[in-house]
Amino acid sequence: MSNVISKSILDSVQMFSKSYKSAEPFPHIIIDNFFEPDVAEYLYENFPKMEQMPNIFKEPMSYKGQLSDINGKWPKFKHVFDVLQSDSFRGTVSEISNIPNLISDPILAGGGLHQSPKSGFLDLHVDANYHPLNKGMHRRVNIIIYLNKSWERTWGGNLELWDDIGEKPGKIVASVEPKFNRAAIFSTTRTSWHGVSSVNCPEGESRKSLALYYYTSTRPDAEMYQDSSVIWMGGRSIFKRAWYPLLNFVIRLLKPYAKYIRRNVFDATKNKY
Repeated sequence: MSNVISKSILDSVQMFSKSYKSAEPFPHIIIDNFFEPDVAEYLYENFPKMEQMPNIFKEPMSYKGQLSDINGKWPKFKHVFDVLQSDSFRGTVSEISNIPNLISDPILAGGGLHQSPKSGFLDLHVDANYHPLNKGMHRRVNIIIYLNKSWERTWGGNLELWDDIGEKPGKIVASVEPKFNRAAIFSTTRTSWHGVSSVNCPEGESRKSLALYYYTSTRPDAEMYQDSSVIWMGGRSIFKRAWYPLLNFVIRLLKPYAKYIRRNVFDATKNKY
């Protein structure tokens, strides 16, 4: 693991654990220089172009590309993902998050490689509480590693973390720039509201990241809630805040058909992006 993950991170786990636990608005930590420099450079240089992403979703709540089948479609990154899903690294994340016995997801459902072009975004939401194919796996921790060199602040694309008021988003508390080789690790619960601000990069540029989600076989009773898909909210948009509850209701009704609808209605690659 030490030839992929920066040794300085592995030596600072206890410090990170304290910061993680006390962070607002919910447990999280931002770690710079996450990968060893040569690994970060390799990932940046070999990241797929936008048109190489197998899926490019243009939905009411997001616009981004996704590549989850690393082994089949982007095997040059296989070793890095193997390390990020290994027992040793999951143990490290467990120490940082104080969530023991984390489980990896071999199919990287919803994760893998993400990429947002100009006008990309991800509306404010809390994640689904279970793995989409296995209700015995509770989603507990997200890790996102950014690979954006020379990213300018005016290009947006920040990870935004909001506090919670009665299971609804209150106000933005933290805004994280997607800087090169920066990792964001955070706990996922019914109140961990987060999203990505609109991307305003030039044509030909894009916001790039690796994303992995870790699970456990159970979770504390206090964190249990009804089986749910992603719960969307409009953030700063009063209009979206008004109609997203209806959208969430429709999503619940159509959940058995979600994969088909997403790939056949909202996947822009069908229109040859």
